[in-house]
Amino acid sequence: MFERLDFANYQSGNVAKRDQFCRKLVSGLRQRGFVRLVNHGIEPSTIDKAFATSRHFFQLPLNQKLKSPHPPTANPHRGFSAVGLENVSTISNYGREDKSSQLPLLKDMKESYDIGSERDELYSNIWPPTGVCDTFEPTFVEFFEVCYRTQLLILEAISIGLGLPTQTLSQLHAAQHNELRLTHYPAVPQEAFSTSTRIAAHTDFGSITLLFQDRVGGLEVESPPGSGSFVGIASGGPYECILNAGDCLQKWTGLCSARHRVHLPELPQGNEQARKGDVVEERFSIAYFAKPDRTAVLRPLLDGSGLGAKVSSEFVTAGEFQHMRIQGRYA
Repeated sequence: MFERLDFANYQSGNVAKRDQFCRKLVSGLRQRGFVRLVNHGIEPSTIDKAFATSRHFFQLPLNQKLKSPHPPTANPHRGFSAVGLENVSTISNYGREDKSSQLPLLKDMKESYDIGSERDELYSNIWPPTGVCDTFEPTFVEFFEVCYRTQLLILEAISIGLGLPTQTLSQLHAAQHNELRLTHYPAVPQEAFSTSTRIAAHTDFGSITLLFQDRVGGLEVESPPGSGSFVGIASGGPYECILNAGDCLQKWTGLCSARHRVHLPELPQGNEQARKGDVVEERFSIAYFAKPDRTAVLRPLLDGSGLGAKVSSEFVTAGEFQHMRIQGRYA
């Protein structure tokens, strides 16, 4: 259902292969909002280092992790959030007009760490102090930059697949207003999923998201959109990148910003009772959220009128939209 695409075809130098890849990429994002990418250019050793550093940090005692706390309010979106600080469920029904398919409010069972660009002129990063996971800052400054370079290439591929000039989308992301999120889902009893979830259903706010995850599984996408029914996206391991479209890309292009969540991992066939009373193992993921420059206007691009347009009362900027979407997740 979720096609695995080889990003090497985009960088092969063969124009026919490149264009075919771009068409498949856009088709997958239009139909489902998600595709799976391999050979995306981020080295396995770089991904291994990021996961090892993330795991090291989250295994620290809570009092050590709380030395780099996320503020109690939504902005700046930086630093460590303990279990229960953020509630994504408050935005689960964003964009839903059909009240009969409203999703229930569920408690998130996760802890996370949010990081931005070191070049961000508005928000500074909150790093662990000296003596608390000293490899953390250099590891994720480097990982952020690697993901940013990859993001620009993917945005170019999407532009080509849509029939737009190659730089159309990438030039709207020059300021690096992106965010990197490390997430740890602690081991929990299976019964907890009756009233909670690992992360509640939501759409991402930005343009595209690059998700790297371990092999535990549990990522699900609403299919068909608006139905309230979710299907699993099998994990291909940490070197596979799950790419999904966000709200800003949908506003620009009409590609599907798919609602997704992390829930109970699938059980092997014939083993449905295996985890009754058992503990579901911990899970780690790293998500890179490509977000437009805060001044970028969220108006349709495919009619040729979007680029260079002045802000009007009809269209908001990406910064205004992001601020509106994040409100309520922290209280």
